[in-house]
Amino acid sequence: MAGVLLLMVLSVGGILSSQAQLQWTRLDSAGQTGPSNRADSVAGYDPTTNTVFIFGGRGGGNLQDLWSFNLNTNTWQELALTGSKPPGRFSMVGGVYVNGRQFVISSGEGDGKTFFDDVWAYDIQSDTWSLLPGAGHVPEERYGGTGGVHMNGSSLYLTHGFSKTRYSNTFRYDLVTRRWNEEFSGTSPYSPNKPHARCLMGGTMVAPEETVFYGGCQSGGGSGGPCPSVDSWAKERSGSWRRMDDCASARQFSSMAAWPLIPRTAVMFGGDEEDRSVIRNNKAEVGEVDYLDVASGTWKRLATVPDNGTYPVWRKSAAMAATSNGVIVFGGFSEAGPIVNDLWLLTGDPTTAPTVGSCGPNWFLYQHLHGFFMILSWGIILQLGAFIARYFRQFNPLWFKLHQGLQVSGFVLSILGIILVFPGTRAVPNFAHGVIGVLILIGSIQQVINGLCRPHKEADSDSQPKKRVFWEHWHKNIGRLMLLLAAINISLGVYLVYAPVGVIAVWFVIFALFIIAYIVMEIRLQMSRREKNM
Repeated sequence: MAGVLLLMVLSVGGILSSQAQLQWTRLDSAGQTGPSNRADSVAGYDPTTNTVFIFGGRGGGNLQDLWSFNLNTNTWQELALTGSKPPGRFSMVGGVYVNGRQFVISSGEGDGKTFFDDVWAYDIQSDTWSLLPGAGHVPEERYGGTGGVHMNGSSLYLTHGFSKTRYSNTFRYDLVTRRWNEEFSGTSPYSPNKPHARCLMGGTMVAPEETVFYGGCQSGGGSGGPCPSVDSWAKERSGSWRRMDDCASARQFSSMAAWPLIPRTAVMFGGDEEDRSVIRNNKAEVGEVDYLDVASGTWKRLATVPDNGTYPVWRKSAAMAATSNGVIVFGGFSEAGPIVNDLWLLTGDPTTAPTVGSCGPNWFLYQHLHGFFMILSWGIILQLGAFIARYFRQFNPLWFKLHQGLQVSGFVLSILGIILVFPGTRAVPNFAHGVIGVLILIGSIQQVINGLCRPHKEADSDSQPKKRVFWEHWHKNIGRLMLLLAAINISLGVYLVYAPVGVIAVWFVIFALFIIAYIVMEIRLQMSRREKNM
């Protein structure tokens, strides 16, 4: 009897333990007729028919086919074989408008670098596509944004993305009135409390009027931020953007879906953690998914259970969508390179699943190293060299040797800092931080050449040649201008890359100390000169 009871306890314990895990299950079978291998497609789920929809993507061209996968029978079916349909595209937003019995898509990139701002709806009952009206405040054409349609919602959201420039604005398409409205007009790339322009994020709708996203690429297209990035944000329609805690690896091309069984939560899988700008990254573990609780703003890195010993391969640009009891992941670029077309289901309880790894900003990019060298050179060494030249000339010739040594070493370090930014650069520096940086570079090179060509002073003479007088005015004032611009640019830079609060605090303390020292020493200098002239 005791043995039977023990067996029952172990069986129940095993069931409860399995329910506490996040379990992967492959839904399709190898060789099964279905969508071709593809990445950057869009997925949606219809709870009425328990069906997943997959549209478009790229793989041997930009695709425009629509497929359904019946979760009751685990079978694929191609839909809308006749009639008009959306042009082939990839990296768009979409989802199922349940009350309207429609699968809706918008935005994306097509052939010949064509970008879209249209809205198409597939009628689930009539098996036909239709182009919806584009009334209201229509968004700029773009791809690589995020948003979509929540399972209980009646609006399609589109935020951020890229075409000729990176965007930071947010739009809502009302599927009842069929009108666009701009919900957020965008922000500066130096704002500390709003998400900067970017594309290629993982994102989803966690409520009918609330969107979240993670990471992406903020470099290029008129912006110079991190790529990949690690910041994540949530926005309710009636509220402002709110930043979530950092946790997972820096990545772009990740996939995200709302977790259907717990309100205002989401899971993220996959993404590209490698990039030419990355020095160190807190990479995901095998089988890892990341779980976000939007209410608390916290992430957890979670372990999962494989399907008969097999995990879905780590991938980027996969389609992902919430179902009635979990989330599906379809296709994408596998970590090894080839495009895949497998379909997986993740089920279980993320609140009790075991965690893996650690949270925190365990990433470091060439942009960060660039910032370190710029603070060291322009923020400290070159400032100190100019400070000595201004206020300690009485210690001759020591002041000159210190000034010369500090300016030369600071210049060399600044050049090294400029070289280090190139691995993470994706476009010409046509944003404020980049433009100011180029001007400072030109000015600093000019100062070095100017210093080497300086006219010598007349010995034992109070009057100097006009050439020397002009040179001194030019050298001093251009130098001061470069130092002022550098201080401004460093201040912009720490916000551009979302530097940690500690780094921002250290920089502004250094900046403030120099300002105080300049004010005190300038007052002393002017008082001393006034006493000599009395």
